[in-house]
Amino acid sequence: MPFEPVQRPAGLSDLAYDQLRSRILDGQFPTGRRTSVVSIAEQLNMSRSPVRAAVERLVNEGLLVVTAVGIDLARLDHRDLIDGLQVRSRLEGLAARLATNRLSGADLDTLRDNLTRFKSAVRSGDTLTARRLDLDFHSVIRDNCGNGLLVENLRRVQARVIVATYTTAWVSAHEVVVDEHEAILKALEARDADAAERAAIEHLERLIGRVQAHFETATN
Repeated sequence: MPFEPVQRPAGLSDLAYDQLRSRILDGQFPTGRRTSVVSIAEQLNMSRSPVRAAVERLVNEGLLVVTAVGIDLARLDHRDLIDGLQVRSRLEGLAARLATNRLSGADLDTLRDNLTRFKSAVRSGDTLTARRLDLDFHSVIRDNCGNGLLVENLRRVQARVIVATYTTAWVSAHEVVVDEHEAILKALEARDADAAERAAIEHLERLIGRVQAHFETATN
């Protein structure tokens, strides 16, 4: 007996998902003040069904939680943050390796421009912009790796790490991150896949060390 066609909201649910996910990653999703499908639907000027479908996707990705009193960001602790970074380090390394010879001149220009704006945000103390540019830098590399499964998994892990920094702490060692991004970019410009992979992994492993040191200091 054949399966019945599955009806799914097309278009609007994807739009709601993109809007909600962007707000989460930009730090604009209300934390500590739970919201609801009804409230979100009103803000997006949509019916509840596509919003509900979008929320379910984000719950499945570990970015939101739904309780009896509403919708909130997933409450991730510092262990979740470190776990995410450990997985992300290897995926980022592979993405950099695969993207090395796939990045176009325009892509490299995008990374150079990102790095310039990232430096400016760091020097001006604009943490929100720096956080967004940090993710954008890695997203350009991720999206040019040519491996759909890697893109899917890395995109999910990157988002979880971002949410974990909102619900735990953001380690503000941005000047160091600028240097680490520069090392990745130089390797990509040289079309050196080994160096690009190594620089990407070292960047995330050093971040893990900074996060661990931060929480050890905070608990002592």
